[in-house]
Amino acid sequence: MPHPGFFVHHLPVGPVMPERDALLLELCTGRRVLHIGCADSPLTEERLDDGSILHARLLKTASAVLGADIDAEGIELLRNRLGGEYTVMDVSDPADRSVAAAFKPDIVLAGDVIEHVRDAASFLRGIADLMREAGNGAELILSTPNGLAFKGMVNTMRGWESIHPDHVYVFTPASLGRLVSDCGLHPNRWLFYHVLGSGKRVRERLLRAASHAAIRLRPAFSEGLVLVCKAPSL
Repeated sequence: MPHPGFFVHHLPVGPVMPERDALLLELCTGRRVLHIGCADSPLTEERLDDGSILHARLLKTASAVLGADIDAEGIELLRNRLGGEYTVMDVSDPADRSVAAAFKPDIVLAGDVIEHVRDAASFLRGIADLMREAGNGAELILSTPNGLAFKGMVNTMRGWESIHPDHVYVFTPASLGRLVSDCGLHPNRWLFYHVLGSGKRVRERLLRAASHAAIRLRPAFSEGLVLVCKAPSL
């Protein structure tokens, strides 16, 4: 299909999963995973207590896991509660990457991290450099909330915006794909996640039905984006 115009981009298509963590775990099962952002500051202890932290489930499904985070206290909590291997790392700092590169991951996982990072380009360039240093053709898996989500359009019509107070970016498929490419990584495939919810009120049921219909028409109406990227050229 021809390109529609300089400012217009074809929306990607791909499978839609009902839960983000289930999708990420499926992609990482049986692989060596470097989990960037493995803590969940400031909610690490709370997520450990209620069993919702992704890293605990990842330890059970991946063949090997190295947890990495800039939050030293969160890393210590994970080490004490879950065991496993960890490194305190700012991926944009070359001095911090040696342990992660020596781990030689099959997968670099950054689940819902990039929207929290003040300098997203430095973050992605650091990941690209780490993947070059590892030198074994790892894949990067990025997930992030979707700026084109159907729920966001509904909220706009209601006159408000729903966003995590620590988020500094909202990505669309085109903007995320462009940023990843500019940082030396190669977008390979798109997937989506969308939680339909379980509310029983009439308004909630109508919203669920409308969002389900929209997503069947266009997966890019989903709540979240997952982009799998190939390693940069050596």
